[in-house]
Amino acid sequence: MEQIELRSVIEEAIAKFSRNRIGDKPPVFLMIPSTLRVVPWRDRTLKELVRVFLYETLLTSDPDATVEISLRRRAELKDLDPFVGVTPSYWLQLRISGRGLKMFETLAQELCYDVGYRCEEWITIEDSTARFATFAAFDRPHIKIVLLLQSTKSTHRCDLLFPVAETSLASCMVGG
Repeated sequence: MEQIELRSVIEEAIAKFSRNRIGDKPPVFLMIPSTLRVVPWRDRTLKELVRVFLYETLLTSDPDATVEISLRRRAELKDLDPFVGVTPSYWLQLRISGRGLKMFETLAQELCYDVGYRCEEWITIEDSTARFATFAAFDRPHIKIVLLLQSTKSTHRCDLLFPVAETSLASCMVGG
């Protein structure tokens, strides 16, 4: 289990985007609570996915529209847990939203595939513009992530949801 410093990963992706994008850049507003400095994950795929996902999203976004990036902990997602087939300690939600956001299903699938996750299925939510997909790790199909894409007249939103399973100190000591 690795300890991933997501704040640093997100800030590095924003800095790389700022250096590499030619021309006007959209303003970026970042909200990360101090309690989410370090997140346990099975390997480096979380770090890589967040890095490339943010970079590509920022690179293709409209320069005249603010992009908001937030990270938060979700205790439980009652409708989602049984559907995805996991019951994590909590869900980590990375939200990227803005008027000029351009994220498409094909690009999302390619980015996830490049870091080791294959798309299991896309689902359209009835009477909504929201679509979500589940992705499973190539080497461990029980390790999953969820992507939600939603558009309204004024805003496009992309949520990446990562199930985090915290191991207790006692179980680490017994197994060690």
